[in-house]
Amino acid sequence: MSSTTPTPPLDLSIIVVACSIKELVEECIIAVKRSQDRLHKEIIYVDNGSTDGTVEMIKEKFPDTVLIESPTNLGFTRANNLAYPKTRGKYILLLNADAFVGTDSLQQSYDFMEPHPECGVLGCRLIVRDGTMQPSARYFPTPWKFFLTQTGLVNNRIPGFHGIDDMTQDHTRIIECDWVPGCYLFTRKQIIDSLDFFLRDDFFMYFDDSDVCLRIKRQGWKVYYYPNDVIHLGGANSAKLTEVTEKGQMTEKYNLESEFIYFRKNYNWLYVLADFLLIILLATVRTLKKILLFRKDPPLKKIWGRVSLAYHILVNTRFGKQAIH
Repeated sequence: MSSTTPTPPLDLSIIVVACSIKELVEECIIAVKRSQDRLHKEIIYVDNGSTDGTVEMIKEKFPDTVLIESPTNLGFTRANNLAYPKTRGKYILLLNADAFVGTDSLQQSYDFMEPHPECGVLGCRLIVRDGTMQPSARYFPTPWKFFLTQTGLVNNRIPGFHGIDDMTQDHTRIIECDWVPGCYLFTRKQIIDSLDFFLRDDFFMYFDDSDVCLRIKRQGWKVYYYPNDVIHLGGANSAKLTEVTEKGQMTEKYNLESEFIYFRKNYNWLYVLADFLLIILLATVRTLKKILLFRKDPPLKKIWGRVSLAYHILVNTRFGKQAIH
């Protein structure tokens, strides 16, 4: 009578999504492979319609990777939702293809989550290759915070008001925050299983990370930032999208669309209206600065072009009620 060795349970499922950035995908997976952890893990790669040979590279160099192929670019959130049903780990990590874990990133994340049952989501310290830190411990957006940040009024000029980011915090310590960027978002599968859905399909890209963290926090869980470095280049997938769009406006469209949907789905239509009115006010402030201070940039066409774009998206999404991409 033959016996088979039972498959050990998985500690971690890592989801990577990309479109036509083969070199970065390879570097990302190699970094995971070089991780000095003791975890039983899997990598699930979702290819978003690549045309640069990424799929062939995965099959040749990483045959143990779970490969999901989409013939078209579904966007970041919908592609992640393709992968989620296939996850088998106790924990799930959303990892951008342009994010490269350190040798101890995965183990330290796991080791923090295990003795902290109140922690629903864990992020890390995101840095670029030269060591410069990116926003990593973030706070939920509001229309007012967007306005103050874009006018430059938030930068330590309003006591007690940190906006969406507070870069003056001591990022060498653990910080409880509102949300962490989805380029490295470590969470529990049991939590995602308990939600009505994983990532909101209405988002093509952007706001998916703040949205899922908000829904998790509303269930009583906490979100933490942990000071372990992960290199993140930033914008690789969106840059690829921008290359094939007229004047690079598509990225701005995705951002505004998700912004309105985020406020409508999590709050109400009044937040969307306030957001749009503050976009108009911002354009007015920038126009006055340009006229009174004799500034050449940005051109008025660009300033008010964003207002026009926001109005178009506001109408077509029915105040953030439905997606258009």
